Amino acid sequence: MPTSDRRLRIAFVVIDYNRHMGHSRYVAELASRFKGDHEVHVFANTFEEPDPAGITYHHVPAWRANALSTILTFVLPATALVPSRFDIVHAQGLCGLRHNVATAHFCQPGWYDALVRANGALTWRQLLSRALITPLERLALAKRSTQRVIAISDLIRRDLAQFFGRADGVQVIYHGVDSELFHPRNRMLCWDRLRSELGAAPGQCLALFVGNLQKGAAAAIRAAARVAGVRLVLVSGSNTDADRAIARAEGAADRVVFHTFSRHIEQFFAAADVFIFPTIYEPYGMVISEAMASGLPVITSRAAGAAELIDHGESGWLTADSWNVDQIAEGLRALASAPDLRSRMGAAARAAIEKYTWDRVAAQTMAVYHEVVAQADRGNPPKGGR
Repeated sequence: MPTSDRRLRIAFVVIDYNRHMGHSRYVAELASRFKGDHEVHVFANTFEEPDPAGITYHHVPAWRANALSTILTFVLPATALVPSRFDIVHAQGLCGLRHNVATAHFCQPGWYDALVRANGALTWRQLLSRALITPLERLALAKRSTQRVIAISDLIRRDLAQFFGRADGVQVIYHGVDSELFHPRNRMLCWDRLRSELGAAPGQCLALFVGNLQKGAAAAIRAAARVAGVRLVLVSGSNTDADRAIARAEGAADRVVFHTFSRHIEQFFAAADVFIFPTIYEPYGMVISEAMASGLPVITSRAAGAAELIDHGESGWLTADSWNVDQIAEGLRALASAPDLRSRMGAAARAAIEKYTWDRVAAQTMAVYHEVVAQADRGNPPKGGR
């Protein structure tokens, strides 16, 4: 039977399974699409709003004291609990060691390299994490039995080669975006109400930042402070004390709004004029593609994987240096002063991102699975495979 006609036994391994976090959302999108034609299992520590029909869930214990303890205590149980009967065991980065396909959502040494460039040194906690996690991550992504690695951007593909020596069997598959949920027409539903709640005056340019505030919020605040009339909204679950102090020091506290994390982030995109995300290292950045799908011009750095889908000056504004306030302010000033430019760039962003659907991701991922199964059937695993 051709592998394309075979009902595969697929196991996904991920620490948390839900539809609002990067790794978790990725697995949920794939599992929901594969369950109709294949036997799908999910091994995870937590399950939020699962879709039980056609998917079997397995709880994996972990000690959730902090991020480091979670990773270290999840890996071994996940490895032990996944039986060998599956055709595909698809792990999300470092979350197990018994897999033949892995998606590299992150590359820890690439992240720490960026931190050193930005801050000059690592903290002792970061040094400890690097010492413990990087060797395990290298093992998970570069060991012989990991036959295929899916990189979520070309940035990650390059990092895998540079830091782990993994170049064979690596394929770039960009994340998808729900272009119906994130759509320019949402403006008709949310524009007036939410802008009023956020304190935006009629005609005022509203810039939006979404995500962990460590990913460039300070640079966004300083840039917004330099552009008269711009109101900046930061939506995040992070502690805001340090960034509120920056806004006060910059004399922009009255133009900077902090909002708690929302499950309806599409409404904030619908109320904004510009999305700003000056990260120093972002393997992909779903918020970037969601902003693009919402018809927003995006100001981000070339250190974001999703920036690979942006044409500078046409569908977005890319800075060469991640936290260079002058470069960020230049883009923000140009867009804030030109509604027509925002409109043209937002339309181009929407057109550029529309083809990156989750159906496309699923089809490309299934093609990877069939390659692995076909080579296993021939008893001739690829270089780097088991």
